[in-house]
Amino acid sequence: MSIRNRLLTAAAATGLAVTASQPAFALVNVAGGVDPTTGLTTLGTWVLSLIGLVIPMICAMKGTHAVAEGRSLAPAIGSAIGGMGVAFGGAYILSHYGVV
Repeated sequence: MSIRNRLLTAAAATGLAVTASQPAFALVNVAGGVDPTTGLTTLGTWVLSLIGLVIPMICAMKGTHAVAEGRSLAPAIGSAIGGMGVAFGGAYILSHYGVV
């Protein structure tokens, strides 16, 4: 490693250490209250459902390109199943916690 790279690495590490030593809430001023139930309801009804629909489309496109290039389709299928499981499973868990 050159001296310049070492100095840049040391400067980055020092900056991260200083940032990590500061309280996280000192950087953000929030006026009023934040209702976590509203955010979780939005997450459960809109975001996770949208993700559950978008993931198969992305995986289908990636799978099409993989097959066209002669690669295996298995990773795209696995990603689609895993992604939908996480998205719809997250919404399912939130509904059982009474959020949605």
